[in-house]
Amino acid sequence: MKLTAADIAKLAEGDLRGDGALPITGAAPLDKAGPADLAFLADPARAAAAAGSKAGCLLVPRGSEELFKDFPGTLVCTINPKYAFMLALRLVEKEKRPLPAPGVHPSASVSSSARLGKDIHIGPLAVVEDGAGLADGAIIGAQCYVGRNVKIGRSTRLYPGVKIMDACEIGAEVILQAGVVIGSDGYGYTSPRGAHEKIPQLGKVIVEDRVEIGANSAVDRAALEATVIGGGTKIDNLVHIAHNVRIGRRCLIMAGAGIAGSVVIGDNAIIGGQAGISDHLTIGGNTVIMGRTGVMASLGPDQIVFGHLAKPRLLAMKIEALLSRLPEMHRTLNKIKKQLGI
Repeated sequence: MKLTAADIAKLAEGDLRGDGALPITGAAPLDKAGPADLAFLADPARAAAAAGSKAGCLLVPRGSEELFKDFPGTLVCTINPKYAFMLALRLVEKEKRPLPAPGVHPSASVSSSARLGKDIHIGPLAVVEDGAGLADGAIIGAQCYVGRNVKIGRSTRLYPGVKIMDACEIGAEVILQAGVVIGSDGYGYTSPRGAHEKIPQLGKVIVEDRVEIGANSAVDRAALEATVIGGGTKIDNLVHIAHNVRIGRRCLIMAGAGIAGSVVIGDNAIIGGQAGISDHLTIGGNTVIMGRTGVMASLGPDQIVFGHLAKPRLLAMKIEALLSRLPEMHRTLNKIKKQLGI
């Protein structure tokens, strides 16, 4: 990153106090930053911590300038310092982790019937099967597999080892981290004669625009129609989404969560780490399921639930507090019973 403090102020749409010509070449946490680094402090209550920082340029909340009067470096006051810092980090990322150059590696296997847009990158040992379509700017990493008739949208990136099975559809600007599997068969069996017989899984997965799915997560294809991941949803590592699930837009799903078949989740829902949702349930929009919560019944919108069996958060917290007192309560009960001769 080769910017000046004035460039940072412009990027942050902020107000500059200090040397606008100061060169900024890196970004770092407040306590590790040096004279050429950018740092940020979102909480004005921690203004005292900034006084000892060696950061050359500091992003702080607009309106809190007086609190940072002892900061020796250049100050940029902006509405959202964390967001402005993120914008700067994107510039750092472009330098430190540049996108791979367009082209098809000689070791890749690309079907002659595949349709490739402009500026496509296909890495070593990747496979692109018959009828697949890759839109402009798509990046297919090393050892990826793109199945028959798969559609991949503009500027979508598949990190190494991603597998997209036949007929699945991936939108634009999607990020699939290493090891993601899209379109594996759903877990469907019937047992008419005492043996488990596989039900063909003939549907697909649709991943809408600007979704990110973390490493080694799996999204199963639907039995007949489509498993859908709504636009803007962000999914962490090691998440399993079963067949026929429909996830709304802008949801957040944390590591280790499991969502059973045919669940419908509304927009802006948050699913905590290691939470589990039983099959054929509906989760309302804006509902938060806290980590390690088990959901066995449908939930309406705008709820926060927690517990081995999901309950409203405050009730679940009270139950947890009472559980820790059970031994004491048991001893007290035994004393009362003894006194009453029961």
